[in-house]
Amino acid sequence: MRHHVAFFRDTRGQVAIVFGVMLLAIVVVVGASIDYSRANRDRAVLQNAIDAAVLAGAIAPAATRNGVAENTLRASLAGTGFQGAVTTWTLVNDFTYTGRVTATMPTSFMSIVGKQSLALAASATATIRMGATSKVCILVNSASASQAFLVNSGVSLDAPNCRIDVRSTAAPAAIFNSNSTLNVDKICVQGTSVIQNAGPVGVLKTGCAAAADPFAGALPAVTPGACTVSNQNYSGVNILSPGVYCGTFNFNGVGSLQLSPGLYVFKDAVWNINSGWSVSGSGVTFYFANQNSGIQINSGVNLSVAAPTSGTYANILMYEPVGLPQSAIVFNGSAGHAFKGLFYLPSRNATFNSVSSIVSEEITLVFNTLILDGLNWKFATSGRAIEPAGGDAATAVLSK
Repeated sequence: MRHHVAFFRDTRGQVAIVFGVMLLAIVVVVGASIDYSRANRDRAVLQNAIDAAVLAGAIAPAATRNGVAENTLRASLAGTGFQGAVTTWTLVNDFTYTGRVTATMPTSFMSIVGKQSLALAASATATIRMGATSKVCILVNSASASQAFLVNSGVSLDAPNCRIDVRSTAAPAAIFNSNSTLNVDKICVQGTSVIQNAGPVGVLKTGCAAAADPFAGALPAVTPGACTVSNQNYSGVNILSPGVYCGTFNFNGVGSLQLSPGLYVFKDAVWNINSGWSVSGSGVTFYFANQNSGIQINSGVNLSVAAPTSGTYANILMYEPVGLPQSAIVFNGSAGHAFKGLFYLPSRNATFNSVSSIVSEEITLVFNTLILDGLNWKFATSGRAIEPAGGDAATAVLSK
């Protein structure tokens, strides 16, 4: 019995146990400080990576912006040991581009107590300056047409963050008539011969490098299939669905047309939309397969259509293949219109008449030639904006 009592009274082993527990605690505390110190260092690496990514993405063309940012971030993080990096990229407006990245860092010492990793995050915002803030919203694509860009009397444009580029070098390449207000950032005419009938146009620059066509061969190819709708006359209330439209379509009297989202292929098809009609649709794309296809928008039509915001046809409202014979297309808008998206119609000689739009449209227009007549038009760049050429390239700085 005395031996058992002595055993329980002996405290020499307890000292060793207490010391072991204290040592483990010390190791965990010291190890945690080392892991957190490394986390602060790695957070700085993550911050530098996201900073570089948003700066690169901000000045990239709209169609590749997020991809450029992503590739820049991944290159910066290569070999750093970060795990599961997840990113989000957002163009807040024409002036601000943001990025955020989250990742995990494996721990060295804290894993002893079951903490295998630490979550890290970093974000950055870039303010876009000249070039990206002044995108080409209208590109007149013909390099040789005389009077490729004609501004008639009574034209008022309100698009301070947009520019108009004219690639023609003919004599004259452009004509500006009197009684017009052109509130745009810049009009760049590649040729040096222009006519200014009301005196100097303040925003005009001649002999400058106009933007090249960035969309030729770069937009989704379409192979028209069999006709799904042919030769129709419409009146009253109508809902149309995507498909292949062939022949002549007349929208007569007074009516309304709701377009379901999707791709509308015009194969030797023309829609004649007459006065008194209201047309609306969101997430729609019109593809004109050949010279004989298009939409005739007559006076008194209220037209509100927007391109898809994602997917194959993101931000494409109307387009055609490259190399079609030239033809005319007319947009009359006395009842107002609201367009959102890219018009890529490089074979069309376009005319915009009598536009009175109280809605700020988001557009990018590419035509062979362009006439503006009797407009009161407010617009901003679309998601398919065109980067200026030459010395007008975009710059960006990190926002504090």
